[in-house]
Amino acid sequence: MSTDPAPTTPLPEEPAAAPTDATGEAPEPPATSPDADGAPRPAARPLTAALLNLSGLGLGYLHLRAWLRLVVALAATAGLVWVALPIGREPIAVWWALGYLGALGLFALDAALLARHRARHETPRRNVWTPRAAGRIAWVTLAVVPLLGGAYVVTQQEVLEQHLAHDLDQAEESLEGRPSVFAAYKDVYDAAYATYVRTVAEHPRTRAADRVPGLVDGLYAQAKGDDACNAVAAVRHFAEPGTAEPLRTAAQHELPGALHDCGLRSAERGVFASARPMLTELLADHPASDPAQALPEELAAWRDDVIKSLSSKGGCSDTRQATESTSFLAGFDSGKVKALADEARTKIPAGLLRCGVAQFKNEQYTEAQGVLSTLIDVYPRAKDADYAERVQIASGIARLDPRAGVELPPLTEPDGTVTLTVHNYSPDQFEMVYTGPATGVITIDPCEDCHHYAKGDQPECVGYSLTVPSETVTIPAGDYITATRQDGTILDWEGGSLGKESYTADGGLCTWTHER
Repeated sequence: MSTDPAPTTPLPEEPAAAPTDATGEAPEPPATSPDADGAPRPAARPLTAALLNLSGLGLGYLHLRAWLRLVVALAATAGLVWVALPIGREPIAVWWALGYLGALGLFALDAALLARHRARHETPRRNVWTPRAAGRIAWVTLAVVPLLGGAYVVTQQEVLEQHLAHDLDQAEESLEGRPSVFAAYKDVYDAAYATYVRTVAEHPRTRAADRVPGLVDGLYAQAKGDDACNAVAAVRHFAEPGTAEPLRTAAQHELPGALHDCGLRSAERGVFASARPMLTELLADHPASDPAQALPEELAAWRDDVIKSLSSKGGCSDTRQATESTSFLAGFDSGKVKALADEARTKIPAGLLRCGVAQFKNEQYTEAQGVLSTLIDVYPRAKDADYAERVQIASGIARLDPRAGVELPPLTEPDGTVTLTVHNYSPDQFEMVYTGPATGVITIDPCEDCHHYAKGDQPECVGYSLTVPSETVTIPAGDYITATRQDGTILDWEGGSLGKESYTADGGLCTWTHER
């Protein structure tokens, strides 16, 4: 029996695990053709080549030494750069970006296929980097496109902000120094407002859009200005249906108040031609608004102030405004406003009389004549009209002879005791005014059979005549100052003197005119 040990069969060795690199891809089988130094040439991994091309720099083709393909990849990137630069206020079209990303995808796929094809069908070539280095470069450069894209977006947004800020500044500067007359610069305001609206509509999330509300408020305030009637023109313009928000709603809300302020201010200034259309529009188009509801009471207060000012301590106000206020109020369709005119007709004549009397006492005879003439002409049926005419006559005579202004004509004259007959030997109508114990006017028709006398000649005053017009009045006895009146103006007698007569008994006098 043999004692030699039995032969044993050795166990097979387990294969070693395939190494991996940074890409996570198992390397291709090593090349069988040695390099010059006898080391095998490692083939480029497809995934690494694809990732390198996603950098946008054609690094996958560079790694594979595919020079023609590299030129094409760089040309694509250069084309995008040419489109994107210089960076303007608007970004490039999204189709450029999508097309470029699609091209990168194709370049990555092409590089992967090229690497796989070379590994399987060709003798491995020398690559630019080792597989491990290429993998590291691929992962690092993969961030190039996102980073550059983000930088472009941020930079382009800042460029846009600068452009928008410049537009807003120019619009704001176009309004500087404009007078507060909106109608003359309406186009300038429209252009500036259009810039503001366009900025918010097209770029709502920009810093420039945040500035717009304040700029719109400034534009609107400047367009309205400090004058109430200028504000109406601006508010009415921005309230038109074609105006963009936000001014249209704001202007439509403010229009009743603007009409109210302009109309009432114009009435206070006596510019009734401007006041009436404003207030008429307010009452007709906005009857339920607060300004329209408050208008009758405000007009009543204004009317009362006008009447009070006719006899203020500082003198009389604009009497034209006082007299025209009646017809102004009567011209409205509103019953409440028309009623104010009826009350004014009873109050204004008394105010005008007080004004005229105060001016007479202050020896302002010319002014008193004007005020009292207004009362007589505009309110001939007023109860104060007769007395106003007597004070007016006394004022006209006192303007020529201050002695006639010593005392006001009495409200109630004493009964007449003396009869005075005046004969007119002139072919012109004759008016004689007098003041004293009584004040009045004697008006005599023209004498058809009479003529103008030569200088130094005079008619023979024979008293009663069928052909010579005459007028007889009964007046209280006393001293009188007389004058003539032509076309409403009181004048001296011919020769430049006033008549100063004492009438204590019945009598008469004759008048005539000389040739001029």
